[in-house]
Amino acid sequence: MDFHRHDHRKQDGRSLYLYSREKRDYTVTNDVEGPYAPNPHLRWHPLRREWVAYNAGRNTRTLNPPKDFNPLAPVQVDGFPGEIPVTDFEVAVFENRWPGLAMHAVGLGDDDRPAAKGACEVVVYSTQDDGSLHDLPVDHIALLLQAWADRYRALSALPEVQYVLPFESRGAHVGVTLPHPHGQIYAFPFLPPMVERQARAQMENQALTRLVHAPDPQFVVEDRDHAVTLCPEYGRYPYECWIMPKQPVSAPDEMSDEALLDFAHALKHATKRLDALFGNKTPLVLWCALPPKGFESSWPFHIQIWPMQRGENTFKFLASVEQITGVYLVDVLPEDAAQQLRDVTV
Repeated sequence: MDFHRHDHRKQDGRSLYLYSREKRDYTVTNDVEGPYAPNPHLRWHPLRREWVAYNAGRNTRTLNPPKDFNPLAPVQVDGFPGEIPVTDFEVAVFENRWPGLAMHAVGLGDDDRPAAKGACEVVVYSTQDDGSLHDLPVDHIALLLQAWADRYRALSALPEVQYVLPFESRGAHVGVTLPHPHGQIYAFPFLPPMVERQARAQMENQALTRLVHAPDPQFVVEDRDHAVTLCPEYGRYPYECWIMPKQPVSAPDEMSDEALLDFAHALKHATKRLDALFGNKTPLVLWCALPPKGFESSWPFHIQIWPMQRGENTFKFLASVEQITGVYLVDVLPEDAAQQLRDVTV
């Protein structure tokens, strides 16, 4: 499906990308003011053997602003300044004002605390300031998938970047401070350890490939022409759902138009089922599992949804043992979760 991207340089030097189905004109309005000079840095954890990123400036980021001062809303002529200084848009992506990773970071001047090179971007799904991803039309969700793919290609092309992660955190229980439906993209200068473990395991055991080619019906939530939604047998969260294209691709931009729309339908239905099951806006983490550098031929794109709810008015919080050990304790069997989600009408 065709789309158009309009590139705009914000007042403080950050990039803004506006995605639409057709080429369109934009009325530029009031932008937020600078300066913008973050300097995140990395420190090595010698026991866990992994990097930790620091940026003290993130403590000043916007938290739960009044609706009239929503920084993710379009800005009308002479309106209150916002991050997207145009009167209307379809999907918008901009560089995060308070990033944990930044390409122009210089570090703290020593080898032990190097610059946290990379990128952090905000992805605003639409001009709607409430609701959820599944409230969008299917072709709009398809445009969002294309925007994710476009940013994945652009960020992956940077020599400093090793892994690109588009994701959404939804709900106050997950720490979301801006209710306007949106997600983020992190481009890491290293391959996060947990992602590397999974990518290497997929090369060895083809677990993702087997899920698509021979799905066990008891774990399938929805089986479509070009995509399947399932609760993996080994899911770590109650009602964890994965949406997988039946034809393996490295990113959504490799799908046919028909397959892209079908996948968008599956994504819409998956999040809608969760909300219908629990009767509320289910707190969750949704992430686009795109291939890290070096694993493009072995890692198939898919989306994983990790709900932070396990029952009516009961939520999944990581217990001490789970945070300390990384071993998850799950209260709902995946096959039971899949059955309950199948029974929901969408």
